Amino acid sequence: MMPGRWVLAAVLLSASAPAGVSWAAEERAAITISADSLEVNRKARVAIYQGNVAANDRGRGLSILADRIEFFFDDRMEELERVTAAGAVRLSHGERRGVAERAEYFPREDRAVLLGHPKVWQENDVVTGCRITLLLREDRSRVDGCDGERVNAVLYPKRGESRERGGAPR
Repeated sequence: MMPGRWVLAAVLLSASAPAGVSWAAEERAAITISADSLEVNRKARVAIYQGNVAANDRGRGLSILADRIEFFFDDRMEELERVTAAGAVRLSHGERRGVAERAEYFPREDRAVLLGHPKVWQENDVVTGCRITLLLREDRSRVDGCDGERVNAVLYPKRGESRERGGAPR
């Protein structure tokens, strides 16, 4: 996704259409942002969506749902620098799904950071910690514990995997 598409979507929605309207990009991958309200502050270089916010970038396969999502832009309001989501955050990318109290997304790096009791699932496997960083482009993640909170994972072997590794059949 070109970073400017988020800017254009936010500006177009705020200038000429009510929240909830889709904008289709040149590559035919639509970005859809819907919310109960939208405020754009060009001086502060931010677009703030509030109330049942759903942001979906089909080009990247990324969806973010939250109570509030803020889009922060560069000085010229042409490039998205970061996104912050707060309140009942739900994020999905491919097979991964995550929940947290807060999340930050950095489009240049294609990196999402989940904070506040984050949990990430892939199929039935789940991991929890204090901070979960998803490197989406690289299909990698890092989970950190903090202040006595440990990282926990529940992993389910794939059918037949224990036999392949010499383990006993289930």
